[in-house]
Amino acid sequence: MKKKTLIELFIYIIIVIVGIIMLFTYKPKIKEIKIPVENTQAEEVEVDDFIPIQ
Repeated sequence: MKKKTLIELFIYIIIVIVGIIMLFTYKPKIKEIKIPVENTQAEEVEVDDFIPIQ
């Protein structure tokens, strides 16, 4: 192999190894999602909301 191709191959291998290490060591922070109580959909449902199947 040519020297330039060999150096390029080693650079790609190093990038892949660093990427895999970062993938396994990354721990995302847990964010709490607050949903307001007034956004319930059960209150909006009525009996008249019937669509007949033809």
